Amino acid sequence: MRKHSHRFLKRLAVCFVAIVGAFMFTSCTQSFCTPQDQANQLYGYYGNIFEDSVDVSNGSALDNITVQNENRETLYGTLETNGFSRPTKAFNNYMNEQATTFASDNVHYWFDGTFASYDESDPDEVSLANDNALHVAIYAGITTDEDGDIIVAPLWTNYNEWYDASLEDETLGVSLAPSNSFVSAFQAQVNATIASNTACITPEDSYFNQNGVTIYIQGKTWGEAFSEYGFLEGLFVYPFSWLVHTISEGLGNNGWAQILAIFTVTLIARLVTVVSTVLQGRSQAKQQKIQPMINDLQAKYPNAAYDKEQKQQLAFEQAKLIKQAKVHPVLPLIFLIIQFPIFICVWSALQGNASLAASNLWGLALTTPVSQCFMSFADTPGALTGIMIFIFMTLSNVLSSFTSLWFTNWRTKNFGTISKVNPEQGSMDPQKTTKIMTYVMLVFIIIMGWSLPAGMGIYWIFGSLLSIMQSLITEVIQTHSRHKLAAETGDGSNLAIVRRSAHHRTSTKKDSKKKKDKPMWR
Repeated sequence: MRKHSHRFLKRLAVCFVAIVGAFMFTSCTQSFCTPQDQANQLYGYYGNIFEDSVDVSNGSALDNITVQNENRETLYGTLETNGFSRPTKAFNNYMNEQATTFASDNVHYWFDGTFASYDESDPDEVSLANDNALHVAIYAGITTDEDGDIIVAPLWTNYNEWYDASLEDETLGVSLAPSNSFVSAFQAQVNATIASNTACITPEDSYFNQNGVTIYIQGKTWGEAFSEYGFLEGLFVYPFSWLVHTISEGLGNNGWAQILAIFTVTLIARLVTVVSTVLQGRSQAKQQKIQPMINDLQAKYPNAAYDKEQKQQLAFEQAKLIKQAKVHPVLPLIFLIIQFPIFICVWSALQGNASLAASNLWGLALTTPVSQCFMSFADTPGALTGIMIFIFMTLSNVLSSFTSLWFTNWRTKNFGTISKVNPEQGSMDPQKTTKIMTYVMLVFIIIMGWSLPAGMGIYWIFGSLLSIMQSLITEVIQTHSRHKLAAETGDGSNLAIVRRSAHHRTSTKKDSKKKKDKPMWR
């Protein structure tokens, strides 16, 4: 393999490591789901796991109960398939009694401001407090933190404590209580239900539809986003999610409101890209201006590839020239690293937004992973919509990438803005480098789009369309800058521009037809 190929692969590896490093650093954005949210999510999905099928024949039961009965039956059916027996009725009665007593003893925390401040004179709020206390009793627990403050404990805190007590209970014991293996498998199966459900970002306490059931989610404040979850969560994730919530709830949660919300977030996030494009354009203009001098330096040191002294001298003079011109060669990579955390934060905001999860577009919840639409087509509501979003996302990104690449090739062919390649110096063709990086990023986006929620697919579609518009506008601006630069430098490498610009011609059409008046370079 040639030396310049090794250099290119090294540079490509550095870029890839930088991108992956940025992704790993920013992917630590946390879920906003509190243990109380998780307890409410699990109760909404399974109901009271210590009860048998609940009768809904009287017509007064909530719609959730039918779904909860079916989900509990599926849960225990899966465990039976794996060789576990269902818990005995005596064990479930024991655990249910413990949960009821616990909820009754601790419901005051939802009235006194510890967990909430519900109005005890309002029957609806009393019912809400009792429900939350029961959900926490069954699936979580209550404990104190290191400062002595009372908080909702992690999932299964009460369950594990009561299970250990049941083994010592005279009326139950090992003979009537389930095995440790069952408890581990049971809890793992239940946890998997909400493993990917992080849709808990909302500025106000409210009910949201998730997975076909109604879930109560705690409101979070901007200050809590900083103090409880992290700097990036407070700086980007929460504001983006708040904007989506405000637009979605304000326009009726009808699916199209969420699309408008995503488009608005896309516009704001793209402002960073626009700023970076402008700065990169200025840097490219400066580099274009000194390119003839760089070419002269390369010609001055033709043996730099294998002559150590010439190589050092060439590097020194190039660095000096670049410094004087205030050109920043690594600027594109720097802005790529800056943009990546914003992308991750937008992803977290869309995936974690409770309003976005509560609505649907043609039957598809926009927090549904695209891969699920393909892998579980029959069991995923609106799966066809998710597949179409992925297809349009792919096509729009392909079009956006090749539009940018086409403009780069067009500028190279017509205006010679790319440096001359000297194989003897081990140089890699920048045009090929740009093309390969474009392909790498395109594949990366498609792979990411496969695993991300459908809302991110819509975000990428809007982003690609805006990128195409941005490329067109940027090219118009850069064309004007090239004309101006050509007039200022008068360098032969830019005379192709002069030939195409009547504005810079000083001779009349009649004079230009005279062969003796034509410049030698024509």
